Amino acid sequence: MYPGLAPALLSATADRSLLLLGAFALLLLGAEVFTNGVEWLGHRLGVSESATGSILAAVGTALPETLIPVIAILHGGEEAAHVGVGAILGAPFMLATIAMFLVGASVLHFRDRRTFGDEMHFNDAATRRDLSFFLVGYVVAFAAAFVHSRPVEYAMGALLLLLYLVYLVRSLRSGELAESEDIDALHLGLLVERALAAVGYDPREHGENPRPALVAGQTAFALVIIVTGAHLFVSEVQWLSTHVLDVPIAIVALLIAPLATELPEKFNSILWISRDKDTLALGNITGAMAFQGTLPVTLGIVFTDWDLSLAWGTSGFLNALSVVLAVVSGGILYLRAHSAAERPMKPRPFLIGGLLYAVFITVVVYFVLALGVTAGGH
Repeated sequence: MYPGLAPALLSATADRSLLLLGAFALLLLGAEVFTNGVEWLGHRLGVSESATGSILAAVGTALPETLIPVIAILHGGEEAAHVGVGAILGAPFMLATIAMFLVGASVLHFRDRRTFGDEMHFNDAATRRDLSFFLVGYVVAFAAAFVHSRPVEYAMGALLLLLYLVYLVRSLRSGELAESEDIDALHLGLLVERALAAVGYDPREHGENPRPALVAGQTAFALVIIVTGAHLFVSEVQWLSTHVLDVPIAIVALLIAPLATELPEKFNSILWISRDKDTLALGNITGAMAFQGTLPVTLGIVFTDWDLSLAWGTSGFLNALSVVLAVVSGGILYLRAHSAAERPMKPRPFLIGGLLYAVFITVVVYFVLALGVTAGGH
């Protein structure tokens, strides 16, 4: 009936898909540039190297998926709110399931070259601490969805903020934070060196010993990149969900956002597993879980409708299910870590995360194909 409609839709889909890929690229680039800048910022401020690498850099890598809900909330509207909630819940769910699965699978894959084979040797006290803060924070966040009193919700949000501050203090005092590797040369400083060398000037050490102005400039520039990428992501994921996939926006945001922004950084854990650096590999994930399970969820509790529901067949149910599965996976690892010092852990508890992720995907597919949950479903 409308012969030009299909080609036009395909062309629009291709264009918007490129924009979505562009948003991913900006988020990844921004995360890399910001992490590099914030590590140097911590160095210039006199923060210990371990704290810089384990706290500031961890926050830096979590910034893209944290700013996605911020931009969505500022964008306004019901659809944007769904993007925000999905992005907030997606990161801890992915960390507790797929990222942990990758740790276990990596141990099995590299067991022939590892000193301890398929046994894992890590700082069990630090791991229990990280997981305990994640579990408490995420349970509080889950409970907040069923509280219908704004003052109580604000109080729960404040509790989560306090919880993360306590986590930072305990981590810094314990001296158990995973040590960071040497800081890479400042990206902006290297560009300045090349530019000066090209015009015949002595480039000096702007990369290896950058001035504070360069460090601040790169960090601010990275924030601009991340905000731009987050804004583009919010717009394009709404279009993709509504006009192409016809599935709830919350599902798309929950599954796509963390895979694009958080998972690439966690591939460092695979490298550390291959080098017998189990503490670094696991701390890279559990430290991010402690952050994602407390601070970002506060945004959802305070500034969105925090759509978690026990009503079968709704996107809110899928949000709630992701929280439950993340808590189950984290709880299993927490309980097993209690005996890790006497009985070294094997990959099995970590592989459970992959099984839980598969359960979630199965439910999502059932909702979409069998129940017919579409972009208009709630």
